[in-house]
Amino acid sequence: MKKKVGLALGSGAARGWAHIGIIESLQELGIEFDIVAGCSIGAYVGSAFANNKLSELKEWVLTLNEWQVASLLGMGFQKGGLVSGEKVFTKLASDFVPQNIEQLPMQFGAVATDLYRGREVCFTEGDVVNAVRASCSIPAIFPAHWYRDKWLIDGAVVNPVPVSLCRQMGADIVIAVNLNSNFYAAHQDALEVEQQSNDDRFSQFLSKSKNVMAQWWGENEDQPENTKETKTLPQLTETSSVQGVKRPKKSPTMIGTMAGALDIMQDRVTRSRLAGDPPDILLEPQLGKVGIMEFHRADELIAEGHANVERLAKQIKYRLGM
Repeated sequence: MKKKVGLALGSGAARGWAHIGIIESLQELGIEFDIVAGCSIGAYVGSAFANNKLSELKEWVLTLNEWQVASLLGMGFQKGGLVSGEKVFTKLASDFVPQNIEQLPMQFGAVATDLYRGREVCFTEGDVVNAVRASCSIPAIFPAHWYRDKWLIDGAVVNPVPVSLCRQMGADIVIAVNLNSNFYAAHQDALEVEQQSNDDRFSQFLSKSKNVMAQWWGENEDQPENTKETKTLPQLTETSSVQGVKRPKKSPTMIGTMAGALDIMQDRVTRSRLAGDPPDILLEPQLGKVGIMEFHRADELIAEGHANVERLAKQIKYRLGM
């Protein structure tokens, strides 16, 4: 009997576009999938893949620029979240998925978290968009989603890389993709600089948009010089040196703190879950240079997805007996 192959696509916000390149390269190796389970952005990409719409999704994300991303996310304070994401899920419903999971050509599942009970909630039937939207509800960034009599948030809180869901759905072999494998001791100094760079870029983007969130997430560059409060806090003069480059130490912005906390949480939970239920093959593209909200960098992310599989192609074939 042919063994069922499952694909577990992990969380990671904008970094999830790397899933597209990974799936394309795995298919080029001749791997056919029977089951796909996704968490957060992994559920978004996974649902389109399960409906044979991956190429259409890729074509769309490659057209996105910073301003289109801002429009799609619905920048502005929403009830329970900083952005609404309404247009993102409208696009999913109109172009990439049918109404119900049962209508998908491939078995599909998404994982979310019950906000008030702290429990993992898995969707393998019912409305596709509601399941994906619940799975993508990053705490504080997107509002919690009310579905099936529960307030649901991002599945990454409890199961960032849903290997267990793949196996529950009947997969004999599981290939998993972890998008948040950035916490390696040998790279900590460089990672600190990269995270600060990601933080700075996103703060500048918000400032350019002249949105009120720029005042919360970072310094508003459009604020008149004579109105800026420069003496509220003492200046930080201590510097850090990474690879010979001195950088002033400054406090992280709101988005930097949130993004860093999410990365840490996902890394710790992922390690724990994968140790208890390891996949047969684990892919970990290096995406630390991309901020969690930089959805306009799809070309780089897809390319890294391809490169990650190419680097491990021989090992993947060996593990699958190909």
